[in-house]
Amino acid sequence: MLQDEKKDVKPSDPVGSGGYALAICAALALGALVGLSAGYALPDRDTDPKVVGQAEKSEARARAIASAGLEVPLASNRPMPRILGPASAQAVTMPGRPDVAVVAEASGHLLVIDDEPPVAKPEADILDLPADFAAADVAVALQSAQPILEPVSLPQAEPLKPQIAVVMDDLGLDPKSTRRAIALPAEVTLSFLPYGRASQGLAEEALARGHEVMVHIPMEPEGDADPGPNALLISQSTDQIASLLAQQLDQFPGAIGFNNHMGSRFTADVRALLPVMREARARGMLFLDSRTSANTLAAKIGEAAGATTVSRDVFLDHAAGADGLLAQLDELEKTARATGRAIAIAHPHELTLDVLEVWTLGLASKGLVLAPISKVADPDAPTDAGLLAASRL
Repeated sequence: MLQDEKKDVKPSDPVGSGGYALAICAALALGALVGLSAGYALPDRDTDPKVVGQAEKSEARARAIASAGLEVPLASNRPMPRILGPASAQAVTMPGRPDVAVVAEASGHLLVIDDEPPVAKPEADILDLPADFAAADVAVALQSAQPILEPVSLPQAEPLKPQIAVVMDDLGLDPKSTRRAIALPAEVTLSFLPYGRASQGLAEEALARGHEVMVHIPMEPEGDADPGPNALLISQSTDQIASLLAQQLDQFPGAIGFNNHMGSRFTADVRALLPVMREARARGMLFLDSRTSANTLAAKIGEAAGATTVSRDVFLDHAAGADGLLAQLDELEKTARATGRAIAIAHPHELTLDVLEVWTLGLASKGLVLAPISKVADPDAPTDAGLLAASRL
């Protein structure tokens, strides 16, 4: 019976099959026609004024937000932007998406301002700003947002401390005591007698240890004391004084200046001092008046000649004994506190060296500064040894 039923089934009509195929082709043609018509009817996003204008607005919003230093934290539920700090951002448009503006900050954040946020990412926290967003909107956002403030601490200027310069002269005759002087702190200035047989070599050792070096020029004293060979005398002509001085200074190319050895008579003579101060100015050297006489005119003549001059305040070891030395050191400290600076002259006596080795170490705790002579002569001058000597005015 089942086989009979299969035999009764007739084959499909070929005409009916052709009708189906024709219907399918007609539907495809209609779809293509509709798509083509839609392509002419819909606006091009790259050329349509409305789309382009909307992209310009998006970019303007991004630039305004960037200039205000605002961040849109992605995947955040905060309704208001957060202030980052000074503006350091740049607005660009994403390729193929003129309606999206991306702000790339130097800190690495990406700020996305999208007028048409994708539905697939509803978790993005996009700024809800009006289409006519302007600077006024930034002002409102700034007023309602909390700035992240970093504490700012301004450096406090340290008060100036009184300066003390200690110049040890009469060096070069005794290598042992001279090397003890060289072992003192580098801020101690060392002055060498030009006629000492070891003076030049010892002066080089002092320079290598960071000391400022001076030349202790012998000058004529009152009375019969012998100042030493090649001393400057008031009986010499101007040219002789200048020549003798130049010869002695040339022996110490690293020296920054010179001071008088004895010279109580010479430093009171205007005519004799003029070539000395002229040479000091020409070499860019400073002159330290040892003030061996109350009648000295060295500072006045030096100032008139345009030379840098300073004067000794205290002789440390003119009196014998430890008590006299300690009293002079106390006077030196008082002078420095009263005037802001003080200059002392000392000599390489054993007791003086012993005391200075200890006294120099305690100055900082007293609020005092040990400084080289050039720094005390000119507080703004560099302290490099030999710098003034290197200049040729």
